[in-house]
Amino acid sequence: MTFNGLVRRLKALRPRVQSAFIVYLRPGGNPVDDVDPSVAISDVTSPADPMLEEITVPWQRERARKELAAGAWDIVVAVKDGEPVGRIWETWTSERPRFSGVPRVRLSGDEVLMFDLFVAKGHRRGNVAMTMASYFFDKYGEDSGTDVRYVYGFIDYENAPSILWHHSIGFNVVQTINYVSIGERIKWKVPFSDVPRFGPMSRRGRHTDPDVELFGTQLMPQ
Repeated sequence: MTFNGLVRRLKALRPRVQSAFIVYLRPGGNPVDDVDPSVAISDVTSPADPMLEEITVPWQRERARKELAAGAWDIVVAVKDGEPVGRIWETWTSERPRFSGVPRVRLSGDEVLMFDLFVAKGHRRGNVAMTMASYFFDKYGEDSGTDVRYVYGFIDYENAPSILWHHSIGFNVVQTINYVSIGERIKWKVPFSDVPRFGPMSRRGRHTDPDVELFGTQLMPQ
């Protein structure tokens, strides 16, 4: 590693305190009417899927293989001209390992967490993200036959594209938190920073009382 590379690495590992929205959606009918027909969407569910080599870095690939094998994760991948151009990771399990790069969100049995929404450079002004959103509604919406009632997302305050995407398909804010970020693998909630103190980032939430209906403010004002 060069000296400049070492400096960049040390900067990346410098602890930072960041703020985030925890958002939720109760999937119903599909509101997306502008998709890219040249983008194919598929689910990566097998640890042996060759697509993993293209969409993960080594440390993440090792974790993904374990979670895929356990049936705890899957990855929605957008493919255009034979190349992966977007992805959304999903999980149904709570209390993931502390060094997995995933916030430790607690989930009820009828909830899903989406994390690490990504669209490759050169495709971010197209309809890749909305095409993935359309697939998501077909997968979990009212005609899907699944028992998923709520889907959560995790958005940094500074991630304007992600805020706009989540807002455009109807996500609302259920909680806000502060968290410590170190590199790609550590996202730890600052104690007592969860507001309100009932939700997926708290000791109490639908994971302790599944009969509760969620409510929250819009991500952006109308």
